[in-house]
Amino acid sequence: MKSNIKRENLLNNYEDIIREMSEDDIHRVMEIERRSFVSPWTRGMFEETIASAISTSFILEKNMEILGYIMLYSVEDEAHIMNLAVHPDHRRKGCALKLIDHTISHFSGGNVSRFFLEVREGNMNARRLYKKYGFGIIGKRKGYYTETNEDALVMHLSVRK
Repeated sequence: MKSNIKRENLLNNYEDIIREMSEDDIHRVMEIERRSFVSPWTRGMFEETIASAISTSFILEKNMEILGYIMLYSVEDEAHIMNLAVHPDHRRKGCALKLIDHTISHFSGGNVSRFFLEVREGNMNARRLYKKYGFGIIGKRKGYYTETNEDALVMHLSVRK
């Protein structure tokens, strides 16, 4: 019995790992996607994004469990965050901030100095998260989210080099 307790404690002490997403991760990522969005991405959308030469996707993992992911496209000095989600059981624990921080650090070493994203105007939790990280609202896309007829706020973060 003691050995099981020690093993469990050891597993719970593993650090979070952020790594590039692979096609093997898609089935687990899609569970988070379905639980996070009214109109979730399809498997094909994930496969297409991962295969794109201009995309980068990261997952946050702990104890072999995917806690969240971030996907973006980058061209020249701009990166556009296309998708970011955290499993509902792991929200409000800093997972999204870790993913954003890792992504910005990863790209800031290269040419990227500007990050963009769209967020539902009514998604106050996400808006607070992005504002906390330094993103500011620079515009609005009317009716962008067709499934709910919600507007999207366009947010921007400039990273000085």
